Amino acid sequence: MTHTEVTTAQEALLKITKIIETECAADASFLLSEGFVLLGVGNSIFEDSENRFVYSLGFPKPLAELSESVQNNF
Repeated sequence: MTHTEVTTAQEALLKITKIIETECAADASFLLSEGFVLLGVGNSIFEDSENRFVYSLGFPKPLAELSESVQNNF
């Protein structure tokens, strides 16, 4: 019988209760400062002159523990 060890990163992913996608670097930075986990950064699907990215973020805590700003805006 093989025992699979769960890493800290995997434990965080298992606890994610909300996923947010944003193309705004300022929003991504704010959410990371709130304790969000960055799940991925991809090329933007938007057709414009800016070189934007899409950030996918997840939060591994109950929504009630989010700041009021995050609860109201995301």
